Amino acid sequence: MRSDELMNLIGHLCEAYQNSTAHRIAAAYELDHDEQQLHLAGQRQWDEIAAHRLREVERAVLPAFPEQATAEGFMPVRALPGGKVELRAIDTGARPVAVLFTGTEALNLGGRLTACGAVALDRIGLKPDAELHPVSGGPATGTAPASLPTVPGPATPAHQR
Repeated sequence: MRSDELMNLIGHLCEAYQNSTAHRIAAAYELDHDEQQLHLAGQRQWDEIAAHRLREVERAVLPAFPEQATAEGFMPVRALPGGKVELRAIDTGARPVAVLFTGTEALNLGGRLTACGAVALDRIGLKPDAELHPVSGGPATGTAPASLPTVPGPATPAHQR
């Protein structure tokens, strides 16, 4: 469904609700019993139309938005050109969902996810360190060597002499 079609559905829903409200208010101020009953009948009619149009809007909108999504099993997160990070998931209707973050947003989210994961594990009695597994068998790239080289120099820094 195109956005203009959805906006038309929403406009029709609002119109029906507006007409129902107008009939209800007119009935409340009507002194003649027969006229009051006519307005109340009009309100009921517009209420039915509004309920029908609400169901139409729901049928149009609900499939467009996933109720729940789970991270993809293979490469759910990847770096994109231009400093963006993509999180990929699958919704309950088996449709792919992608969320784009800036690098800064991804770093902030990663830190928060780590903290929340630790709290969630602690709440069920698990210790976070028991759940952390090494990424690979070898040393991580870019790590410092096990022993730092010794650089000859004065025993005390120059500013303390």
